[in-house]
Amino acid sequence: MQSDNESVTGSLSSSDRVKVKQRDDDPSENMWSVYMDQVEKRNRILADSWKADMNSILIFAGLFSSSLTAFVIESYRTLTPPDPDPIQATLNTMLHLIISQSNITNSSISYPPVSPPTFVPPTSALICNTLWFSSLAFSLICALSATMVDQWARNYILATESRPSLHKRARISAYLHRGIRVFQMNTVVELIPTLLHISLLLFFAGLVEFLRPINAALSNLVLGMLLLCGSLYLLVTFLPIFHSNCPYHTPLSSPWWHILRALGRGRRRNYGGARTPAFESIAEAREADAIEISQGRDDRDFEAMRWTLSTLREDSELEPLIGFIPQLVSGFDYSAKLLLHKLLREGDPAIGLRYRIPRLLGSCAQSHLSAAFAHNRATTCLHAIWSLTMMAVPLSVPFTISSRETLAFDEETLNSIHAAKKQIPSVSDCADSTASVVARSLLDMFVDTAAAMEEELATFLRSGHMPNQRTALRSRRDPEWAARRAPLLMKRIQQEVHVLEQLLSSSAGSPMMSSIHTVMETLRRYLDDLIYVVASSNSEDERRSLAEEALEHIRTFQQLLNDAGFSLTLEYISTLIRSPASALPYEAFNTLRRLFLKINFDLQRCGSSGLGFSARAQSKLVHHLDAALEQNPSRGAWLPPSIINILLELSGSALSDPGCAMKARGVINHYLNVLTAPVLVTRDTALKAISQLDSILPADSRPHPVSHLLSSHMYANTKLDRNWKATNDSFFSAPAPILEAAAFLKAKAEEF
Repeated sequence: MQSDNESVTGSLSSSDRVKVKQRDDDPSENMWSVYMDQVEKRNRILADSWKADMNSILIFAGLFSSSLTAFVIESYRTLTPPDPDPIQATLNTMLHLIISQSNITNSSISYPPVSPPTFVPPTSALICNTLWFSSLAFSLICALSATMVDQWARNYILATESRPSLHKRARISAYLHRGIRVFQMNTVVELIPTLLHISLLLFFAGLVEFLRPINAALSNLVLGMLLLCGSLYLLVTFLPIFHSNCPYHTPLSSPWWHILRALGRGRRRNYGGARTPAFESIAEAREADAIEISQGRDDRDFEAMRWTLSTLREDSELEPLIGFIPQLVSGFDYSAKLLLHKLLREGDPAIGLRYRIPRLLGSCAQSHLSAAFAHNRATTCLHAIWSLTMMAVPLSVPFTISSRETLAFDEETLNSIHAAKKQIPSVSDCADSTASVVARSLLDMFVDTAAAMEEELATFLRSGHMPNQRTALRSRRDPEWAARRAPLLMKRIQQEVHVLEQLLSSSAGSPMMSSIHTVMETLRRYLDDLIYVVASSNSEDERRSLAEEALEHIRTFQQLLNDAGFSLTLEYISTLIRSPASALPYEAFNTLRRLFLKINFDLQRCGSSGLGFSARAQSKLVHHLDAALEQNPSRGAWLPPSIINILLELSGSALSDPGCAMKARGVINHYLNVLTAPVLVTRDTALKAISQLDSILPADSRPHPVSHLLSSHMYANTKLDRNWKATNDSFFSAPAPILEAAAFLKAKAEEF
């Protein structure tokens, strides 16, 4: 359209060009352009469908008419007298001469003249020819109608697209479209094939009558075939009325739909069970059934996407589909999330997203991929893994404990993420964020399993009953099996607990690595076996004693899991602090919030260390707090206020060591003194954190309010060493200097 306008404008005078430009700039033209964009597509589709239908009808009607003409030529002869036989005619002539001679010789005897019998066509011939000539007439009328519809379609497109002015074309299109509705052209076009169907029916009926005088058995055979085809035709006519997804229909389906609708038989029930008004057409009912929220629609969606994934065998074909996953997860379409949930937990490795996405991520390390292409593919996969792991789907089924079957991604995915991070350093921030949520989901699985085992043993100690699946094995074990198995399991559990503690306390034991989760899985299996030993013991006292010991080990396991979650949070905070000011890891706030909310701050620590997390972990938290809140951060700018709020809440909730609490209080207090407008929204959270830290400190060590000068002096005396190393555990082990500084500041405050 634009090129046409340009060519027209080029041939006009300067004044005409101004008028054309004013027309193009007319706001009404822009409004009508939106209408024409939609209506031209509809007109084209409508006209093309009419022309395609009519072309096929013309071809079939032509072939059928030519075949029918051959039968008509043969059958119309039965309506005319047969040609006289020459021999019979000669005999009749001779007889006539003899009779004439006899009349002459013997005038007393008179013989009447011999006349040929009157011809009467048989009834079957009349019926057969009536049916076949009617069939030929309907076929020719159908062909004529198809030709006319094809011409009408061309005229309709020509009338709606031949005007240069946009608003004129729009109004002409609206005018003609109303005429199509008023004169029911769609109905007329749908009824044209009915003429051809009637022609076929008349032909077969005439064929039955044509064969009746010739061979009754053959006539009955054709009659049976006609009845069978007629029954199938009726079935195909009514099937789409009662089953909207039926692909079959006839031109009579729509009229019967309107008849039943007029009789009140077309109303249906929606997903909620309420009866809905009948739709205007079968097409509207089909569309409503296809998109209406229902269990059937969800099943169809899953079946369609299963087939789609099974056909996407190449990595380049799968990658665009994976790229849409974050948008689906962040959207409001619950059905899309439910579909992703099903695809994620599909057991077929060729279809399940939990298998295919990590494999696609692993392909990024292939040498033939360019650096930019590998970066884009790795980013796509990491974003999809992050989104699917964070996705929450409220299922309409009873709550089930997290297990390997319900897990989105496992340790193999962690290995793939770390391999991609090593091969493609440019995705490090995104890989850290994704690895954090995957590792947290693994910890959640162990936490849920440990909680279920704890509840199982606690119920046994209260009521003395174990679940049936536990006690079912007792009859299969010999009485001494539990006594032999228990000490071995206790020893292995203690060994695995020790290994897990060593990993968590060392710098190499990152919860983002799959090795630590392998140890957790081994420990979980041993604890589960120990519960089976408890259920298999014959002595009641022995069972209770083993149950109490197993419960103690499970609570130790829970504490270690909580420590691992805290360490995972600290490790991710370290990633945020190290990231440049211009970029943060993918979904940094949501990742940190998930890690923070999963920490159980009320869980008591088993062993001699008392309550709270380890001093080393708390010292690391204070170090990160100081690095994040310093006036001139090493990353170039402060972290976003939402992340600072979480860090402040974490400090107020996790710190229990007085020395670490004193240091954290000094850091936060100095931060309050240098707050700027962008992070002023964190003030209330910072004050709350100071209040929580004050409750930890001894009453005689709590600092009193001092001037800004003394507060800065306190921060300078308690500022952490920037060369602090994660392995130097003794740096924060002695809080005495900090308490002495607090006492000094308290004395100065009293002097003021």
